[in-house]
Amino acid sequence: MSFNKTKVQYEHGFTIVELLIVIVVIGILAAITIVSFNGVSSRANAANAKSAANAAIKKGEAYNAETNGYPSLPTNLTDASAAGKTYQLNGVIFNTAGADGTAPIVKPASPSVVNFYDCTVGQRYDYWDYTTSAWIASYSGGGTLANCPAATYLKG
Repeated sequence: MSFNKTKVQYEHGFTIVELLIVIVVIGILAAITIVSFNGVSSRANAANAKSAANAAIKKGEAYNAETNGYPSLPTNLTDASAAGKTYQLNGVIFNTAGADGTAPIVKPASPSVVNFYDCTVGQRYDYWDYTTSAWIASYSGGGTLANCPAATYLKG
């Protein structure tokens, strides 16, 4: 009795189906990562914008404490006359008014951008909320929605 010994050859490598499955899984993981990153950066930008507005409000209050009056222009807090004073504001960019005196509606280029309004009483400082894609108003010095209702007081 004789036995024929046949060699079984094994081919090495992956099938096309296995490769496609791996590519699809990597694509899904990449999509999840990108969406998560966008959410994190939006929240970080929103926090930075709110911080910029709060800094402007605090410096406006410091201006009031030193001069017995609130700033009528944002340059009162940022120009050379404010240098060395407790109310000197750095790191905040104030939006300038449009031709009609109203605020821009679009998202600003930087989270450090703040809209400044000199109202009939007090001030209004708007910052862009990157999570809701809207301008959020903060008031100082007795400013309220009633005495500073619209974006018609923007100074720049």
